[in-house]
Amino acid sequence: MPIVKPISGHTSCRGIYRYLTKNDRALASDYLNLDVPERIEGQPFDWAKVMDDTRRRNGNDRAWGGHRARTYKHYVLSPDPEDGIGLDALRELAVAWAERHFADYEVAIVYHDDNERGIPHAHVVVNNTNLATGNRLQDPDPKALKHSAQEMAQERHLRDLDTDMPQLDSRRPDRFRSAPTHQAVYRRRSEKAIEAEGGYSWVSDIRRRVGIARSVARSEREFRNVLSSIGVEVADNSPKAARRDWVYSFSDHPSWRITGENLGVAYGREAVTRRVSGSFGRLSDASERQIAKVARTAYELDDLEKLRALADAVEYVERNRIRDRRQLEESEAPTEGAELVRDAGILPEWSAPRVVRENKQQRQDREDRRSGKEQRSTQSRDRAEKREKGR
Repeated sequence: MPIVKPISGHTSCRGIYRYLTKNDRALASDYLNLDVPERIEGQPFDWAKVMDDTRRRNGNDRAWGGHRARTYKHYVLSPDPEDGIGLDALRELAVAWAERHFADYEVAIVYHDDNERGIPHAHVVVNNTNLATGNRLQDPDPKALKHSAQEMAQERHLRDLDTDMPQLDSRRPDRFRSAPTHQAVYRRRSEKAIEAEGGYSWVSDIRRRVGIARSVARSEREFRNVLSSIGVEVADNSPKAARRDWVYSFSDHPSWRITGENLGVAYGREAVTRRVSGSFGRLSDASERQIAKVARTAYELDDLEKLRALADAVEYVERNRIRDRRQLEESEAPTEGAELVRDAGILPEWSAPRVVRENKQQRQDREDRRSGKEQRSTQSRDRAEKREKGR
């Protein structure tokens, strides 16, 4: 069974960063809610500085209740030696465990094998600031975290020697976090700050690609295929999770992964399934095919700027229910997006107005409403005439 050892930190993350990365002993690293910039040769990503800056911005370095602030939590996740677990399997387990418990926090996961038997293990460093609320991390129950890791190991058919361990009831909703947000589009402060400075946010990139696929797909299978064609893979989240959702990740960078509802409820499994199976607000078949073609071409050419512009343009067209280029020209669409839509031939020059056909019941309801309105109008006139005669 895996063991989870918790350690509290009360200083800058600089010390734990140096300890985990010294002598180039780190086998690999994964990150949650930390947008990693392009690597410069010989200069590893300084996640300690990012975490320290986040705490300072939110005022979470200050002492609390007469005690020094707990600035971060450091968890050592060690698998059972008898499992013979490899680095890839350990990374999947560690990231899934961190996502379950610390989805709204900055997390750095560093992997070592510098123990006596050379067994890989994970160091999970969690910053103390909730990115959604700005509040400090409330220290989770160490036993619950340990049992969770053991339960997840069982799901992956790893050894569980703790046969007396009480099994957590998956029907208890208090064990799991609810939907992280009720916003259709949810952008964390770190994501906003990176884009405000003109940097690249992989979270925003995934959200835009999901938005494109959601706009053109007519089924879940087609949604997955479109996403795969533009470099994003879709997987189901843990069957033990309280909310059924999808996990999105880049095909060429699988450690950059995020659940749908962490992008906003419009990108979660439930909302996307409803969207792709419905017909309301859809573009024409020809428009959807052209959007998918432009997206695939931009991805194949590694033109991220064009993918960004396409996603923004599609979102604008859908939100404003624009059906043809005439309507687009009359709108206040961003110049870049309007040019892309026009040049790519995404919208027709002109589209016939849509005719909404009423069934018998709808027609009867409309006539009843009209009759009632006319009756109220007649009664109002009669009352006015009576008042006039009484003067």
